[in-house]
Amino acid sequence: MKKTLVIAIIAFLVVPFWMANAQDNIWYTTVLKEKFVDKSGNPLTGKSVIVGDVDSGVDIFSPFFFFADGGEYDWIDTDKDGGFTPGVDAVDFNKNGKADEGEWLNFIGMKNSTYGILKFNSKEYKSDMDFLYLDRNKDGKRNFGEKDGFAESDPTYGEQIFISLDKNRDNKLSAGEKLVALKTSKVRAVREKDGTIRRRGVDLIKTEPDTVKHGTSVSGIVLGGHYGVQKMCGIAPDAELVMANINYNYTPRFVTMFPDLVKFLRDEKVNVLLFEDGEWMYEYMDGSTEEEELTNQMARDGITVIGGGGNLASGNMHIKDNLKKGVPADYTFKAPKEAEKKKNDGVFTSFLWREKDVKVGFTVETPDGKKSNELTDGSGFVKVGDYNMFYSRDVSDKGTVMFRFGLSAKDSGTIDGSWKITAKSPKDIVIDGFIVDVTQSWGGSSHWTCKDKITDEGTVTFPSTADSLIAVGAYTVNFAFGPDDKLGGLCYYSGRGYNINGKIGIDISAPGHSTFTVAPDNSYTLFSGTSSAAPHVTGTVALMLQYDPTLTHAQIRNILKHTATTDEFTGSVPNTNWGWGKLNPEAAIKYVLK
Repeated sequence: MKKTLVIAIIAFLVVPFWMANAQDNIWYTTVLKEKFVDKSGNPLTGKSVIVGDVDSGVDIFSPFFFFADGGEYDWIDTDKDGGFTPGVDAVDFNKNGKADEGEWLNFIGMKNSTYGILKFNSKEYKSDMDFLYLDRNKDGKRNFGEKDGFAESDPTYGEQIFISLDKNRDNKLSAGEKLVALKTSKVRAVREKDGTIRRRGVDLIKTEPDTVKHGTSVSGIVLGGHYGVQKMCGIAPDAELVMANINYNYTPRFVTMFPDLVKFLRDEKVNVLLFEDGEWMYEYMDGSTEEEELTNQMARDGITVIGGGGNLASGNMHIKDNLKKGVPADYTFKAPKEAEKKKNDGVFTSFLWREKDVKVGFTVETPDGKKSNELTDGSGFVKVGDYNMFYSRDVSDKGTVMFRFGLSAKDSGTIDGSWKITAKSPKDIVIDGFIVDVTQSWGGSSHWTCKDKITDEGTVTFPSTADSLIAVGAYTVNFAFGPDDKLGGLCYYSGRGYNINGKIGIDISAPGHSTFTVAPDNSYTLFSGTSSAAPHVTGTVALMLQYDPTLTHAQIRNILKHTATTDEFTGSVPNTNWGWGKLNPEAAIKYVLK
């Protein structure tokens, strides 16, 4: 879910103070350790590969998302001081050999949103971190977008952006070094939350902003930046992007537009489809939904489909129990009055089991001590004390039973307090229970308190439960989040276990915590979660497809598994924590090159 996709598909985590002053041994996880070329001898950069992302959106004005296809230019040391002076020196834009009015050269100092982990000065131009621009009106800031009078036809949708080719590798703009103009957006199209489609060359400049910031950071990992220039360049910086923006409902199912988003990306002829969302409430988790079937069909049609396995583990939001015939079992949970700065006026639970003919009876006890009648079938709304309750029993096309509840207080009040749901089955069964509230948080704002039933097993989330999807777990790099985390170890929140239909939930794991990428408003950021891990796999797949566009989803899935790394953390594979091991981009590409 998303907790707004943000924090949810995870997000920008508060860094412990003991991490804040370290920068030694930073691993920029999107930069491959070896260089590879395609069959024509060109660098593998994802060129001609189209990536579709189901996400929060993308910052189309970010310098990271324009191709360096605007041509080479000289710069002019106007003040003849031997170095670059922003706002004084010029770019020879009209190529007449002199600095003319409107050719002032300035730079975009990228902001540091890494909690001080990365050390750089945004007030000093660095060629491997920052971008130059043509400051036509000499106002010291980059103007862009329709608000500043620019149109779809304008390169970089504003005052034109440049990168510098740091020939002497001093990370500065030195005499004689060339500038390369950015021009064309890497974003082919965006489907906005209301269904409006924006297209490059037509009206992409009008695209709604990525207010959640999540999709921008994901896109940065996959295809941001420019090959050999930025130290945080994406894995496949010459790939193109089609973004399908998610609109969340207030109550579950929180996302009901997935079929439309998947069909849009299919029609846009994407080569790779990335799901950057994880849901668990009112989901069967068995691969039976329309969305999952569409995903399977896309995979059969040759489109590689990837998704983060979710960050549900360790949130106390999943229980599993062996329910014995005729023996009542109590499942307790607690709901806060407020969470994530939001009034908590709704809590939702769902119970799943595989025996479709077994009718389990449920009784709900509210915080004020009132009990409902036993509910075994059908659906409806009932009042229990000061609370309203929706319930429904449904069966999926694959035979999974779901009994779901929606709980709210009268007069739109809060639903805080301790609750108890009692279940009794006429037959021995295994039952799974999930919980969430209106915050849609991974963090367990409302959470189970029956500690002997809480488990991290079975926490891979929808739609990564689709049979054909490559589900990605996350492991820790660079900095551990707490004393129990280990560098190289599985992230504590990474979804794991078997799916309800008995399939190993995770295919492969990738760097997830803590990685670095770009965020809206010209900043670099810390980014974590399976939301970070999945785009590492996506970028790798884009490179594989550049070399061999005929590769099928099944072939790519098998190559990723076959070339995955194992170590003391993964142990023997496959297993339900790591899948087939850790992503090894170089080994996967070498396998394709053979």
